[in-house]
Amino acid sequence: MLALDEVKRYLYLDYQLDLGYQEEEVFFGRVTTDSRDVQPGDLFVALAGEKFDGHDFVGKAVASGAKGVVIAKDMDVPNGVAKLLVEDTLKAYQALAAAYRKSKKKLKVIGITGSNGKTSTKDILAHCLGAKYRVVKTQANFNNEIGLSKTILEIRDDTEIAVVEMGMRGLNQIRELCYIARPESALITNVGVSHIEILGSRENIANAKREILEGLNSDGYAVLNGDNVYTRKMGEECLAQPIYFGMQDSNDYYATDLVMHSEGTDFVCHERISGHKVSVHMPLLGIHNVYNVLAAIAMAVCYGVDMAASANVLGSVQLSERRLQIVKRGDVTFIDDSYNANPHSMMAALETLKMVKDGSEKKYRCRSIAILADMLELGDLAQKAHEEIGLMCKDIGVDYLITYGENARNI
Repeated sequence: MLALDEVKRYLYLDYQLDLGYQEEEVFFGRVTTDSRDVQPGDLFVALAGEKFDGHDFVGKAVASGAKGVVIAKDMDVPNGVAKLLVEDTLKAYQALAAAYRKSKKKLKVIGITGSNGKTSTKDILAHCLGAKYRVVKTQANFNNEIGLSKTILEIRDDTEIAVVEMGMRGLNQIRELCYIARPESALITNVGVSHIEILGSRENIANAKREILEGLNSDGYAVLNGDNVYTRKMGEECLAQPIYFGMQDSNDYYATDLVMHSEGTDFVCHERISGHKVSVHMPLLGIHNVYNVLAAIAMAVCYGVDMAASANVLGSVQLSERRLQIVKRGDVTFIDDSYNANPHSMMAALETLKMVKDGSEKKYRCRSIAILADMLELGDLAQKAHEEIGLMCKDIGVDYLITYGENARNI
């Protein structure tokens, strides 16, 4: 719950406001940017997007019970509705989120970024931490300045840890998201070639991801992919305590005895320094999800959730749809990884297909069918990247291959 006086103070830090309405003891139950989601007592922020302008829905928001509106276009509102006129509603929304986050002194925030696996790792980590804490996480993949602000503003007084996903399409974007969320710890899944068309090189992608570590201090943790040369190097440069995860036994947390089958994945997680280990079963597929789980277990340990407690809850973890999702129809097992695609995730999906086939051969005679579409935003690398996927299909012994799309012809 936010008081009108608080909102005015938060926004006045950056903007001179024309307050069209002022009343003592006015409180807003929530802050929302969706007029369809307005509940009585909410503060509605009118964001202007490419397809819709929230200012066109101010009347609807007020009719649904909004007690206040944040607008950049002056308009009349009924008596009893607080009008806050600002220069830029998106910046105002971000300022509200940043100030609200700053007011939560006891809240712990963990930021997650990476070229692949952000959303899945966020879901898995929140699930592990939920064994001990009251946790809020980014919904779906709302990882930009709007989605992050939404997550922050939905935090309640009893929330102990927020796990927030941070995406980017260029330099300085994660830095801006960190200004809003102020994470005390960070997790970087990997550095791949996603958005290379925009950033030009993996070095630039690494620089963009590294921004999540800039505000951390020695009290925080930086959980990093130790098998990735770019993220391994980041641990040498940040103030937070670096903790590495991966398949290699030189990492602080690593996996052995990996078995994949149509019901999920089994492996043993090792803690290198202590020598402790725990058997893990997860209803997920893919070596990259083993990486994601290792990362989540490592970060959860930092916050007092031991490996056994994480392993105990991982059997019921669920990810967002269409990310190596297992779907069974009769005697056919579909592996739905259609949410998005880049070379790293496509290769991981194909490797998963092979491992599931191999793991199921003991019980069933199986055939593998790969249905692959275009990978986007690869620039000059597009043709070569798709050709490499085709070579991998041959190498792993895919029985049938179907492609869809112009770039996918190169497969």
